[in-house]
Amino acid sequence: MYAPQNRRAPLRILCIEEDPIQRKLLQACLEVMGADALIFPRPLDAVWTFRKQPVDLVFMDIDQHIANGLTAFEAIRATPVRGKTVPIMAVTENECRWSEQDYRDAGFAGLFLKPVEPTRLFRAIDDVLARWNPPELNVVRRNVKEKSRTFGHANQAR
Repeated sequence: MYAPQNRRAPLRILCIEEDPIQRKLLQACLEVMGADALIFPRPLDAVWTFRKQPVDLVFMDIDQHIANGLTAFEAIRATPVRGKTVPIMAVTENECRWSEQDYRDAGFAGLFLKPVEPTRLFRAIDDVLARWNPPELNVVRRNVKEKSRTFGHANQAR
């Protein structure tokens, strides 16, 4: 059994997940980890919360039906100061969309593939927090726009 790294203070993790089952799994896992979880089904609510409350990490479902996760990503990154420094993990069940390196190139801290499993979740959080180095923001914006256009064209061709 994997145990998360010992921390002096609980992590505050903002999660954006529209699926109610995945939200419950995230909540349960993060409680076991001792983290303070702020979980929202809608990206706009999470962006508003990010702007008002400090967080250590953002887990963002990028395949939302009600809103575009990439738009929420850009909104968080555009938040002065903290938006540039807090790691954002892309969460998806579609491993064919982009490679993990594509997500990193776009400015995400990494990729987490659903379903939520405690051991993988704990390791992903520890790995991201151990190696996170904030990217230059103007490069992130350019890469996200390029990736969005590429993915949009691929969807139209299907």
